Amino acid sequence: MSDDKANTELPPPLLESALAEFRRHGFNDANVGRIASAAGMSKKTIYRHVPSKEALLEAVMHAMVTRSVGPVTTAAAGLTPAEWLKAFMKAFAGLTFSEHGIASYRVVMSEGQRFPHVAALYVQTVKRLAIRPLADQLAAYAKEGRLEIRQAERTAMMLVSMIVAEGLRDAVLGLAEPPEGDALDTLVNDGVDIFLKGITRNPLP
Repeated sequence: MSDDKANTELPPPLLESALAEFRRHGFNDANVGRIASAAGMSKKTIYRHVPSKEALLEAVMHAMVTRSVGPVTTAAAGLTPAEWLKAFMKAFAGLTFSEHGIASYRVVMSEGQRFPHVAALYVQTVKRLAIRPLADQLAAYAKEGRLEIRQAERTAMMLVSMIVAEGLRDAVLGLAEPPEGDALDTLVNDGVDIFLKGITRNPLP
């Protein structure tokens, strides 16, 4: 997979029509002609943006992951670990549980086994845009002696899993609506409080 493919910026109508087609039909049965018609453009125009249907799926996935997780970093200056982690995780969870976040995860789950590089793209993008900034801040708190952790990225993944894994699974499977509003705030606040009880050197701030 080339960086050019992954970083192709699609026009919004093409992005939305391609996502809808892949969600509805999967990769094999997705039809570029239908995508072009829904986007109000020709197939030739689509192939000016991407060289193949596979490249189109990669470009859609990159766009959707970027939109769903985004750079959710929050300035930590003046905030306690609890305050910063709650602000960060509310931003992250809100984006993850958004329509686009759930749609991108659903496409990855349906096509990831057939196209492992697409699944890898999803994982790498989430790590770069969300997990690593979270891990960096956890490492900074540990260096200050405020938290006790051994491996910052693994610890960040544990926190993310605690808060979003079950809700995302249920939303993707259609078993439950994703949490929002007060329910999302409660989920994040409780998750961060429980998480911090295990890694703080001193009582919670």
